[in-house]
Amino acid sequence: MENYNIVMHFGNESVHNDSMETTPSPPINQPRPTLQDILNQHWEYRFAQAFGLYVFPIVIFLGTIGNILTFIVLCRHSMRTTSTCIYMQAIAVLDLAVLYINAFRRWLTILNEGTDISTRSQAACITIHFFSYFTYHYSVWLVVAMTVERFIAIHFPLKAAQMATISRARKVTILLFIIFVAINSHIFWTVTIDDREFCIPEKEYEDFHDNVMPWLDAAIYSFAPFVVLLTFNILIIYDNRKATLRRRSMRSQNQRNNRTDSRQQFHQRLTAMLLSVSFTFLVCTSPKVIFMSIRESAFQFIVDGKVNYHGYASYLMASRISDFFVYLNHSINFFLYSIHGQRFRRELKKVLCCARGGLRRLSTISQSLDGVVNSRVTTDTFTLSSYRTRNSSGIVNHNPAYNITDNDE
Repeated sequence: MENYNIVMHFGNESVHNDSMETTPSPPINQPRPTLQDILNQHWEYRFAQAFGLYVFPIVIFLGTIGNILTFIVLCRHSMRTTSTCIYMQAIAVLDLAVLYINAFRRWLTILNEGTDISTRSQAACITIHFFSYFTYHYSVWLVVAMTVERFIAIHFPLKAAQMATISRARKVTILLFIIFVAINSHIFWTVTIDDREFCIPEKEYEDFHDNVMPWLDAAIYSFAPFVVLLTFNILIIYDNRKATLRRRSMRSQNQRNNRTDSRQQFHQRLTAMLLSVSFTFLVCTSPKVIFMSIRESAFQFIVDGKVNYHGYASYLMASRISDFFVYLNHSINFFLYSIHGQRFRRELKKVLCCARGGLRRLSTISQSLDGVVNSRVTTDTFTLSSYRTRNSSGIVNHNPAYNITDNDE
């Protein structure tokens, strides 16, 4: 999701270039306006900066709390009974990584007036950009794998027990990990830091990063998952509708079939939850898909040989808004699980009750320790006072320090 074109066009831009579209040159005794001053003249740029500065932290905070709680709930023994939970655990971890590697870094860049922490060193540049691409790609294809598995469970119910297993989910998770490490490993030798401390492609790979990598990234993260998820979600809805009509025609059931209906209702709720996750991805990534499709034609950075700052400001505003929806997609799963997952809500209540009970026990222990300490201090003070009173009355103490008489003085 990184764009090296912007770095190359604007990261090294100097406002001393006479070919740039700037305000009239100031008098010699006045400093020329900086790039920040020029961009601040456009409301699109000011909106983009304010939007990132105040909205991104809210998404990061909600996503952090939600993904941590999701992971804790899914690690409970009662939740580790389906293969879907394996995918959901991995997605929670990756969503948290996406928020801090990308959203939090973007927020820090805004605070630091455009200075990205990835430009601190060669190692930071390579590592941060690798994990940025990797976490984006890995997380979305785990959602795809989870959706495909749900389709198999509904469309081939007799084969689901053999195909949708916990061990198979772990194997798929590991396989996707290896695939996306391999796909993004090129960053280790195609990206570098230049003399001006900008993270840019190596010269021999500039064409690849300018013309191939943006579309490859768009295909892996947006286009292909969008088509696959949309297709399988339609198939799941169709098969689920058929199963619902079939159950309605078999309403008169005995006790054993009632249990079967209960199990089918559980799978139906699970399907509804996964559909909500998939459709949320489709909705939240649609702005990014549209933005990446039209950005080459809609935003022009160079017009008649001059830098188009208004075009860059508009680009930045559209980019920030589309990024917001992407980050929102990685923050909202906890709320979707809570709305549609009855078992998830039940286990979440247990986790929160345990946490509340633990805090109460800690408070009780702390109060008890305070009481013991205060009681001991009071007892020691009383004993010492009584001890000195008895010595002043002529009671002999075996400690010579307390056996001083008036004659000794």
